[in-house]
Amino acid sequence: MKNIFKASIGLLLLTTSCSSIINGTKQTVTIDSNVKGADININGTSVGTTPFTGKVPRGSSTQIYVSKEGYESKNIILNSDIEPIFWGNIIIGGVFGSSTDFGTGALYKYNPATVVIDLQKKGK
Repeated sequence: MKNIFKASIGLLLLTTSCSSIINGTKQTVTIDSNVKGADININGTSVGTTPFTGKVPRGSSTQIYVSKEGYESKNIILNSDIEPIFWGNIIIGGVFGSSTDFGTGALYKYNPATVVIDLQKKGK
């Protein structure tokens, strides 16, 4: 009986925070614009210029700010959905696993993971 209990606890620990383990806390995102070399800030941190492909921390309100001299800057929030595996985690792992996924942002996935931003020239 003790072995069954230990195996059950081990299985529970292995299945908690499934989304964090399987998908990670970051997702590859591509950001481009009609103006090459535009500066990109993600949640206030400079990450490079367009076109950009890189790992972005998962979350529900990730802000992208794109700017280039001579153009109107754009600020958008990446669309995110809840990762389907998160729901299985609630059923199997309970509050502990799901709260881990929530706290790390791993319960979200960006959809779409490719964003093209149209910058307009100033004065138009």
